[in-house]
Amino acid sequence: MAAAPAKSKAPLLANEGNEGNEPQDPELTRSPFTDDGRPSEPERIQITIHAPHTPPSANLAPSNQSLIGSSADAPSGSDDGPLSGLTAEEAAARLLQYGKNEIPEHVEPWYVMLGKQFVGMMPFMLIIAAALSAVTEDWADFSVILLMLLVNALIGFHEEFKARQSLDALKAQMTATVPVKRDGTMIIIPVADLVPGDVIFLRGGNIVPADCEFLEGDEMLVDTAALTGEPIPRKIPRPDREGEPTGSGKLLLSGCIVKQGEAHCEVRETGLNTEIGQAAGLVAEASGHQPGIFETKIMQVVHAVILLALVDAGIVLYLDVAHRGIVFSKALLNVLALVIGAVPIALPLVMQVTMAIGAASMASKQAIVTHLTALQEIASMTVLCSDKTGTLTTADMRVLPHRTWTRNKLPKDDALLYACLASNPANKEDPIDKAVLGSGHEHFGGNEAEQLMARYKKTKFVGFNPTVKRTVVYCEHEEKGKLKISKGLVDKVLTTGDDGGDCWECVDANVLRDELKEVDIRLSSQGYKTVGLAVSEDEGPMQFVAIIPMLDPPRQDTKVTIFRIRAAGINVKMITGDHLNIAVETSRLIGLGTGILPASDLWPASATRDETIMTADGFAQVLPKDKREVILVLQNRGLVVGMTGDGVNDAPALAQAQIGIAVDGATEAARSAADIILTSPGLSAIFDAVVESRKIFARLRSYVLYRIAATIQIVLVLSILIYAYNDTMPAIYVILLALVNDVTMLPVASDNAAPSALPEIPSMPSILLASFLYGFLGTAQTMALYMSDLLQGDGSDEYRMAVTYLQMSIAVELFIFSCRTPVYVCNFFRRDSLPSVLLVVCVMGGNILVSLLAGFGDTFKIVHKVAWVDIGWIWLYDLLGLLVIDFLKRFFNVVGVDWMSAGAVGDVLGYPNLPDDFHHASHRSTLLHSRASMRSVLYHSRLSTISQGGGTGAAGRTASSKPSGSTLPFPHNLRAQALRHLHSF
Repeated sequence: MAAAPAKSKAPLLANEGNEGNEPQDPELTRSPFTDDGRPSEPERIQITIHAPHTPPSANLAPSNQSLIGSSADAPSGSDDGPLSGLTAEEAAARLLQYGKNEIPEHVEPWYVMLGKQFVGMMPFMLIIAAALSAVTEDWADFSVILLMLLVNALIGFHEEFKARQSLDALKAQMTATVPVKRDGTMIIIPVADLVPGDVIFLRGGNIVPADCEFLEGDEMLVDTAALTGEPIPRKIPRPDREGEPTGSGKLLLSGCIVKQGEAHCEVRETGLNTEIGQAAGLVAEASGHQPGIFETKIMQVVHAVILLALVDAGIVLYLDVAHRGIVFSKALLNVLALVIGAVPIALPLVMQVTMAIGAASMASKQAIVTHLTALQEIASMTVLCSDKTGTLTTADMRVLPHRTWTRNKLPKDDALLYACLASNPANKEDPIDKAVLGSGHEHFGGNEAEQLMARYKKTKFVGFNPTVKRTVVYCEHEEKGKLKISKGLVDKVLTTGDDGGDCWECVDANVLRDELKEVDIRLSSQGYKTVGLAVSEDEGPMQFVAIIPMLDPPRQDTKVTIFRIRAAGINVKMITGDHLNIAVETSRLIGLGTGILPASDLWPASATRDETIMTADGFAQVLPKDKREVILVLQNRGLVVGMTGDGVNDAPALAQAQIGIAVDGATEAARSAADIILTSPGLSAIFDAVVESRKIFARLRSYVLYRIAATIQIVLVLSILIYAYNDTMPAIYVILLALVNDVTMLPVASDNAAPSALPEIPSMPSILLASFLYGFLGTAQTMALYMSDLLQGDGSDEYRMAVTYLQMSIAVELFIFSCRTPVYVCNFFRRDSLPSVLLVVCVMGGNILVSLLAGFGDTFKIVHKVAWVDIGWIWLYDLLGLLVIDFLKRFFNVVGVDWMSAGAVGDVLGYPNLPDDFHHASHRSTLLHSRASMRSVLYHSRLSTISQGGGTGAAGRTASSKPSGSTLPFPHNLRAQALRHLHSF
């Protein structure tokens, strides 16, 4: 170890010159990255370690506390007193005494879930139908209807129970943790294992895990809206108010969110003994399935179809009784058959099961869905706003002590030591504190670092928050006296301004400002994140002493992932609080573009500003309000916005975005505001989630299209038979058709699906139009066979009706193969266009079953016997009908996805002249999304590609870079690239 300084106390800065500056150091001008974005290897240099102004003979007692894993450098500076925490044995005993720190969730018993399967419109109708059959002594119909009721209930129970198990498995993956002091060391444990007496560390972004008492730390701002409804955060600690119990001003209640500050707190109550736990028994929380926008719109359409069927049934009932002389009970049974045919009983179940299976599949891709409706939203995402640190970069920061810039010959080792003192070891989630402390431990060596840190007694620590953007520590040293050290953003350390924190202005701030800016820009332009350092001795003025560079390299997969996301029709923007030059350099390395603008360009609001937001690659030096403003502008342009974040300052933006995405390692506040929580770092999990959600949406869309079309066909056929031919299909036929259809369509939830190459903006008019066209074509096919004399059999009306039923049952089942793909029923050149084996087996098995019931009609006594040769002709007739419908669908593009389908991607991407005026609709208020909004997204995506050399044309881009009526060049192979990337998943 190098010789220590003399024992006499020396001033922090020997003189006011700039001898300590090293602007010509080649290490400051060499880029830390190679051309492909990987960090370059630093040159090996010899570093002399200076003990900070302590005699060599000083008695350095060995410390049993780790610089990284201990709270010895927390505000108290000691393990004695109220910060001592519990031992492992004490915690185990109290866990047995008080139980887990959790509020038992009400779980619906299985028998209640089963009983609910017999409640609702469809079960009610089946029960009435069974009762009427018993009254008329039609025991065959009664048996079949009762069987259908039981089978439908058991299937619904089985699928819902599996869906609940899948969601429970997802919840188990979202276990919250908290730093707690056990045996004198800060460790991370599950929140459920907290016990009264535990000393925990809370920081901005944490959700208070139990009722706690403030012990020591910053003044905290705590959002209590979850309990009290107060919109303004409370300050903790505060003086007790009149009438309050003693200590109320230091109490943090479970469920509240720490908005700012960091402190040690002691757990007072856990589980049901907390305030929120006691209220849980008195308050009925909303729970269960919450439908999304797409599902809500679909169910509105279904209800409208059912209402029309009920009106139709009323008219039929009147005609049967008043004019045809049919007995009322028999007429009512016939009408019930019509209504049963109009109710798509399995639609809600299939939609819920599809989303539950999709959520489980996304969890396997490191994306946990907290709200199932997000599965519908992320498929429609057109813009992704991503933060930088930890998402685009590794967040595994490294301090480079040998590149530190210092003033007045301050040793670089001293600068690193001061930075360590201004970091909180208990704050294990902060990447900067973690990097500084880790570098200090590595640079000085384990024992040496502990000895150096032990010489300083901390008396007060003010943690980092997004407003002041700095930390401050007050400490005492036997030789240096009282020290005040601040670490943070260079500008915020040099001159704090009146921002609500400890305020000062460093000596010669105005003189230093330009020089510091030059050093900061030089380092940040090379990709370094910079941290400023200021120190005050003996309550003297603050003096700026150092700029410490930190390296946060881009992830190796970021560049490829951004290309894949953009190829999927999603624009990507960076929104970061980091320095502008750092953001520009990082954006260049990852291929995002260099159109990064400062947050100052976001204000004031104007039409030009809005267009700038649309065309920019991102924004730097943003505050929480800036992030939310960017999202609002994009949403007002009709775009579906996804936002990634990890801190409490990101929570407002995550809540505002249609798809809030909490990245790996996010705070509890960010996770609670998010719709999707990533469990692996980087953007690749988001791309996987997009692909999976588009597959889910494709399954939902195909089944909705199919089910509405089938309902329309059944209602139209039954109505035409009654009105035009005074003929009625037996109720047992309709009930059997519905039963078989409900069972065979469940595999749609796990069917093969091709993700669309563009965002799925659902269009209800196109889906309804396609459904009606399918329904009308199917009706025409059925009525053509009914009116023909081709399959007469024994010539009876019963034979003709049995043939009509069999044809319609098989045709309706085969419909799903046409509805599930926008192109041909089976494209053997595309693996994902083929139906799943399970779906094929179930559909064909259902058709074989009804064929056997008809072929052996004299044995089963359910369907009138039909000749086997006629059954063969019916199969051929329906298969030919499927091919005809498939041809018409392809030729006229009548499938419900219209131009948004994968098969039409080339037409959209090749659109040569984009209109100047785009009509934008809000995605939150309606699903009637115009094509212009999507073309707007593609337009800006083209500009972004051009700016990076992806096409010919201007290299830069501005808000006015698109001339009126201009042709925008675009890579001809982008369609193939997009489809290849998506279909590979």
